[in-house]
Amino acid sequence: MTDVWQKRYNDTYQGEFLNDSIILVRYEDGYWSKPYFDCGGGYIWMMTYITPFFGFKNNSFYFKGTSGIDIDLEKVDINQCPQTDGSKETNVFAGSHRCRMETTKCIPIRGLGFRRGSYRCVCKDSFYFPNVTAEHRYFFGTDVEHEYEKAKRKEPNSYYNSFACLPCAPGCETCVDGSPCILALNWVLRSIVLGIAGLIMCCIPILIWFTVQYREVKVLKASSPLLMRIILLGAFFLYCPQIVGYFEASVITCCLRFWLREIGFSISYGALLLKTWRISVVFRVRSAQRIKISDADLIKRLVIIVLIFAAFLSGRTIAGRPRVVKGKHTSGLQAFQCSSDWWDHSAAIAELLFLLWGVRLCIVVRKAPSEFNESRFISWAIYNETLLSLFLNVSMIFFQDPFPSNPDLLYLVVFIHSQLTTTVTLAFLFGSKAYHVYKTRGKEQQQQQSHSTMLARTGKFVPGSKSTTAVLSTFTSSGNPSAIGDKTEEGENESFLEKDIQEEFRRLYTQLELLKQRNMKLGNPHLQHKLSAMTEAAKKDDLPESTPSSPNINGKRVVINLDDYHEATSL
Repeated sequence: MTDVWQKRYNDTYQGEFLNDSIILVRYEDGYWSKPYFDCGGGYIWMMTYITPFFGFKNNSFYFKGTSGIDIDLEKVDINQCPQTDGSKETNVFAGSHRCRMETTKCIPIRGLGFRRGSYRCVCKDSFYFPNVTAEHRYFFGTDVEHEYEKAKRKEPNSYYNSFACLPCAPGCETCVDGSPCILALNWVLRSIVLGIAGLIMCCIPILIWFTVQYREVKVLKASSPLLMRIILLGAFFLYCPQIVGYFEASVITCCLRFWLREIGFSISYGALLLKTWRISVVFRVRSAQRIKISDADLIKRLVIIVLIFAAFLSGRTIAGRPRVVKGKHTSGLQAFQCSSDWWDHSAAIAELLFLLWGVRLCIVVRKAPSEFNESRFISWAIYNETLLSLFLNVSMIFFQDPFPSNPDLLYLVVFIHSQLTTTVTLAFLFGSKAYHVYKTRGKEQQQQQSHSTMLARTGKFVPGSKSTTAVLSTFTSSGNPSAIGDKTEEGENESFLEKDIQEEFRRLYTQLELLKQRNMKLGNPHLQHKLSAMTEAAKKDDLPESTPSSPNINGKRVVINLDDYHEATSL
């Protein structure tokens, strides 16, 4: 290094400035020794810093020696733990710890001086200390270093069998022991509920067979068997969430539950509301023109309703897919359940508005005439679904709150709701029809026996006789386009409506004959005396032609069969 200096002779006289070169020793020119143990001195760990110094002779510099300083390391802490990300400090001891990195992490201990093991091995998250009763739940670094040295010398040690934490129960982020953190599902309760739901679902094929087997019965023909089967299909979808909800919550099960519920609701209750809508349209007609709404027309409208629900479900699946959220039970355990957001609330509101429209239709048709009261049972089913759905949607807001949360309770609530709505609806619709079928078949057999007995006594109405042909011909000539009399025996080529008309005509003719005979005997007693007098006069007549035993009225022969009746029947 170049420097400038000036000679001074006295206070007033100084020499000229001269250039000079010197050697400047900096810190970087020194040398730090490695830590060593001073055996002959203080028997301590120390480090030495050495720096050179130079002399000047004969106008040149030369190495003259070194100067050093010894530093006691007994009070200097070392950090064997790994350096944190972004640290720029120089630490030659960093990462030299012996903690089991699989389950533990290194935490430095201050104030222990220059010694190995100035750290502790603490359990990582999701692991706990094996000795749950220990006061200090970590491993001391000195013990770890000691056992590691034994392992290096291949001496008996416990390094690989100890100093490792145990994993927490599944789902626990932190724990102090092996206790579960997640609420265990009650599989016994769920299995019982699923078994009951499965047995009820097995009734759906039986009801489908019922609609096919007795499709010619009036009560089923009047209720449109095809629409009844569609309602059963929707009921099947409404029961399916019980099967999906049996398993633990996941994104797939949450999506399936939402899809099955909404599609089943749109099919089943859409068909019911459309049946009620058809009744309301026909009931409110004030003109003489006939309005015909076939089952095919209703099915087309039902397809539109289902497509609207499917479009909403597709949007929800793409834009707002359900998530599995973590709740907390009153016991402190965690529980997983499907998320509930504004998509679910929108679906609940749409269902409620759809049912309110159905309630309005039920009010409109409450006075509509119905032979088998089907509209009344449909109204009861819609009222029941509206009230229970409103109650369930309000209650689910509290059940799905993060505190408390119980998946088993939610599963049981959904099961009870499906039974009180879907099962009750099927009971209303098919229970009444099954009762009518059973009652009608018994009455038909009884009426056939009574009619056979009555016709045998009166001899007035025998199927296929001239009387039958005359009566049916009379109805035909008065406006019926079908020749019912002769075609009754062929039966196979007639429509169901013609068969019903034929049976109704037979029943009415039989009743009219009975009424006529009762009134002939009891309602008009004077006629019997007149007929007796006319008969007596005919017998006394000298004409060669024989007078008929029965009188002629307006040129027609009247056959009178008076039985013993005790009451008069008024027409």
